[in-house]
Amino acid sequence: MSIIALILFSSILGFLLYCLSALRNRKLVPVALPPGPKPWPIIGNLPHLGTKPHQSIAALARTYGPLMHLRLGFVHVVVAASASVAAQFLKTHDANFSSRPPNSGAKHIAYNYQDLVFAPYGPRWRMLRKICSVHLFSAKALDDFRHVRQEEVAILTRAIANASKKPVNLGQLLNVCTTNALTKVMLGKRVFGDGSGGENLKADEFKSMVVELMVLAGEFNIGDFIPALEPLDLQGVAKKMKKLHARFDSFLSTILEEHKMNGPGGTTQHVDLLSTLISVKDDADGEGGKLTDTEIKALLLVSLSLLVFHFLCFLSFLFFCWGHYNSCCLVYAEGPSQIFLIIYHLL
Repeated sequence: MSIIALILFSSILGFLLYCLSALRNRKLVPVALPPGPKPWPIIGNLPHLGTKPHQSIAALARTYGPLMHLRLGFVHVVVAASASVAAQFLKTHDANFSSRPPNSGAKHIAYNYQDLVFAPYGPRWRMLRKICSVHLFSAKALDDFRHVRQEEVAILTRAIANASKKPVNLGQLLNVCTTNALTKVMLGKRVFGDGSGGENLKADEFKSMVVELMVLAGEFNIGDFIPALEPLDLQGVAKKMKKLHARFDSFLSTILEEHKMNGPGGTTQHVDLLSTLISVKDDADGEGGKLTDTEIKALLLVSLSLLVFHFLCFLSFLFFCWGHYNSCCLVYAEGPSQIFLIIYHLL
């Protein structure tokens, strides 16, 4: 016990000496910073955020104005608390604030900042954005892949119709439907299920991975604000991120290798995103250089996860509304037809 106590005491003492030394030796350069609350030693303005940061920041903005400065640990933050001030960052001076600050989620999950969301602004980021804009998010791409959405909705309809009067797990069916529609556009193949509407453990596992990813992405990690604590991983957040990254990497690596060997599954009328990325990898356009397999997996991970998660949020809202306007909790084959029409028109 004495050795453990000595090690613990030495670690705490060393950390405090390091922080005090950093504060003493820091160059005092006069910088015109916006007004803000006085920071605490070491932890800065983190206590001012409270348990509801959005409400706390709104209250601070009423005191210090729509543009204020906060020091979260050792990270300096400028807060835009009004639409007009936000427009200055997002429109007028957008080039100066294009890159996102480093954080543990982008480091441990998004292949060390190699995806489209967290990659630093530059030629490579512009190339990735161009690929996604043209082949995934453009109006032409949505129209070109209309047949994919129609096929998946048809499979969903057959599964509900075949259930007859039996109760169906509508949430799982919609999860499989939207995930397969997205993977056919991005990967060129259905990933989950055979279209029968039966139990699908792989789809449920992927859904849980996406939900866990979004939960960890929003998790407060003290190491992001006090760099000296990052290697200690006091909250265990980095460990969870690394474990989740390994699951995603195994899934995407399998898909990538199968795509290289066999090409997109089935007959596709249009080129999927993964095929486009592989062609850019082998024959770059000369602006951002060639893409590596890691960069391809990073782009697929973030794009697919965000799209699936946004649809899951929509489903949660849809079932919330359905539960308030219908007393029946179990949805039968004749019940989901109204929901199906809503989903079909949105797709």
